[in-house]
Amino acid sequence: MGDMLRDAWGSESDASARAADISFASLALQADDRRGLVVLGALAEPESYWPTGNRGLVTLRHEGLHATAGLGADLLDTRFTLPEGGTEAPWRLQAPVAFGLTRSWKREDGLTEQMSAEGTLACSAPAPRALPLATLTLEACEMTLRWENGRTTRGELWRDPQTRRVWAANEQAWPSGPRLQWEVARPWW
Repeated sequence: MGDMLRDAWGSESDASARAADISFASLALQADDRRGLVVLGALAEPESYWPTGNRGLVTLRHEGLHATAGLGADLLDTRFTLPEGGTEAPWRLQAPVAFGLTRSWKREDGLTEQMSAEGTLACSAPAPRALPLATLTLEACEMTLRWENGRTTRGELWRDPQTRRVWAANEQAWPSGPRLQWEVARPWW
């Protein structure tokens, strides 16, 4: 598995070619100083674990950013608060609604922080989006997070209009935190 990960890791420009050669679930990922194709390391629904090399890991929950390890500053946990006690992520709902989000992270100096945000998700009409191995018709959704410290972060995700699974995302983990981007090359579901 280690050799396969080293072979799969490459630049963003050749992620599509590498994904075509690998028959395993994979993501084209850019996170901090890591960029390239990563292969699914483990699956424990609803979480998926994506080793990035150099003791790095990106964890997705319902295809959305949940935690990281091995970056300069790491996201430790993500929790959503949805209306009526919903347990999934806001992008999984039929019609996006306001939601709460709490994230904790470890700063580069080793101290931990936690902050909450009020979030909204606004999705546009489905349109074609090129991914590493296919072009799919997806809804582009803007996620706006208004943090308790007064800062606002924005991210984008592209979801399937029927299943509401996320196929691509680009978001800042917390105010002044790292920006992570990923696109599904080969799905794991």
